[in-house]
Amino acid sequence: MMTLKAFKYRLYPTVQQQILLNKTFGCVRVVWNYNVEVFNKFDKNLTEQEQPLCTTQLKKQFEWMNEVSAAALQQKEMDFKVFKKNYFSKSRKKKIGSPCFKNRDSHQSYRLPNQKFTLNNSSIRLEKIGKVKLIVDRAVPVGCKFMSVTVSKNVCGQFFASVLVEMEIIHKPKTGQAIGLDIGIKTFLTGSDSLTVENPTYFRESQAELRQAQQHLSRKKKGSVRRKKAKLKVARIHNNIANQRNTFIHQITTKLINEYDFIAIEDLNVSGMVKNRKLAKSISDASFAEFYAVLSYKAAWYGKEVVKVDRWFASSKTCSCCGWKNEKLTLSDRTFNCSSCGLEKDRDLNASENILKEALRVSSAIRTPSECQSV
Repeated sequence: MMTLKAFKYRLYPTVQQQILLNKTFGCVRVVWNYNVEVFNKFDKNLTEQEQPLCTTQLKKQFEWMNEVSAAALQQKEMDFKVFKKNYFSKSRKKKIGSPCFKNRDSHQSYRLPNQKFTLNNSSIRLEKIGKVKLIVDRAVPVGCKFMSVTVSKNVCGQFFASVLVEMEIIHKPKTGQAIGLDIGIKTFLTGSDSLTVENPTYFRESQAELRQAQQHLSRKKKGSVRRKKAKLKVARIHNNIANQRNTFIHQITTKLINEYDFIAIEDLNVSGMVKNRKLAKSISDASFAEFYAVLSYKAAWYGKEVVKVDRWFASSKTCSCCGWKNEKLTLSDRTFNCSSCGLEKDRDLNASENILKEALRVSSAIRTPSECQSV
């Protein structure tokens, strides 16, 4: 089965190439903002509505747009058409909001189709930019079909190229192992086989440094060079936290996919949990939603199964041995004591075992003997 997969590389453009890339970002931003402006002018009471100009007409109106790749402008125009289709879709479960204008201080990007770029071992040739140096930490497999490339620049001024390819991903060998995972703030993961992963709390570790950098930023005069430097320092701290968190999530999800065939997790309402002002910072720092997303797509790629248990299932209050339920259990109780069978076990370990049992019960997949014995 063919699958789309992206390979992201860090770019190191020259000064002249940086100027050309920034011009491309700016022109693409103009195309998007122009379409947003026309979209917002729509009035159902008017008989004649203003129709947006295509990129060819915009290039005639703004001659400086000819300096950048026409394909990049066309791709952004196509993106807005896709947005309008999703915006007015009646079958879409979650409605999307009105489009927003893009500014030069946020994340910048543009996309090129496969005919407009060529990837080599140490560089990538982009239309109207030329050969840009990049660092290849993992090579694209031979025989893949190149689909597109997205060139981006983050708020720290770092450039990246995300190459999208169509390839066949080979499923990982079966291990015959199943695990239930209880996710928490103090301990990030607790597995039914006594696996324990501590929460790294990267944001809290950098909080003192971030606070000092933000205080310095608040004292700088708006529009000054020193304010730009202070703002860049704050952005780099946030970027470092995000990179640490992403590395941690990818490492733990890869470990789980390699070692287990069946993974049971809780279907947590993360968006609702962050509304708790006492726990919002810790929940956001743990990045539960990102963990779920990465684990799900890796399982689909490599032929493993992830089953989510209903969020209302009382995994912590139920005895994993006899099924007795302790309705008086509170968050401060870290040990589960069963009044029926006398079981005394760590609260999170007990919950993970219940999650695995419930997931195996609701799943229709055929289990191996070793998985059945693990329950």
